[in-house]
Amino acid sequence: MVVIVDKESDINTINKGISLLKKGDTLEIHEGLYLEKVKIALSNISIKGIGNVMISNNDYALKKHKDGLEYNTFRTYTLELIGEDINVSNIKVINSSGDGRLYGQAVALSVIGNNINFNNCMFDAYQDTVFVGPLPLDLIDRYANFLEKDELVYPKDHKVYFNNSIISGDVDFIFGAGSGHFTNCTIHSKSRAGFVCAPATEANDDEGFFFDKCKFTGEIVSNTYLARPWRDYGKVTFKDCLYENHIIDEGFDKWNDSSRDKTARFYEINSKYIDNHIFKRVDWINK
Repeated sequence: MVVIVDKESDINTINKGISLLKKGDTLEIHEGLYLEKVKIALSNISIKGIGNVMISNNDYALKKHKDGLEYNTFRTYTLELIGEDINVSNIKVINSSGDGRLYGQAVALSVIGNNINFNNCMFDAYQDTVFVGPLPLDLIDRYANFLEKDELVYPKDHKVYFNNSIISGDVDFIFGAGSGHFTNCTIHSKSRAGFVCAPATEANDDEGFFFDKCKFTGEIVSNTYLARPWRDYGKVTFKDCLYENHIIDEGFDKWNDSSRDKTARFYEINSKYIDNHIFKRVDWINK
């Protein structure tokens, strides 16, 4: 079954469409700006944008929730997907809150599940744009009475795929304990000095983040690190990637005064800068 969301029809919001969606269905969203917070907890579905489809919301970590507490990072999402075997194409997801120095973390996309595929999509925010779940195990315990139960799962497999998509932000704007595979994507850093990704891969998980043939663009020269480990064994690989000169020559940060440089699993293979300049990375990454 195809559920059509069209601003000129009776099903004129994405959340109305979701209320009609069942396993195996396709949600077809027609062109327009949808000012909504969207959570979909279904498996085996497809979400397809027709024309210029934008989903935008502005929750942020320092904002007070109706429960009287701050939103915290993980309640700020614009779009959250929880499930397996989900295909998403041709949509733009935005958290419009603004600079994290004023608003704190503000997530555009949160995903928890396995075999979730994004094609020709765009995700835009500032700090913590894309959360590739699940949460690290210690945070699942910490937030047991704070987040919803389906957001606290730790699926055995948790692979998420991004193809031909654009992700923009500034600080740790691709993060999480899941396995994120990014192919032919543009990863854009805004003007604030920051870090592209912050993997929290568990020690017994050999996947982590993998960037394959991605282009890294930026607004300011030499102010951004490729990655820092959010947890001790964070893993990320950059293969056949192209960097603009916003990426600092050292490339990687160990996370403040931690000793995660001893345990993090960072790899860089056959990647280069757009001007082909010679650079020296930190000596603790794998080449």
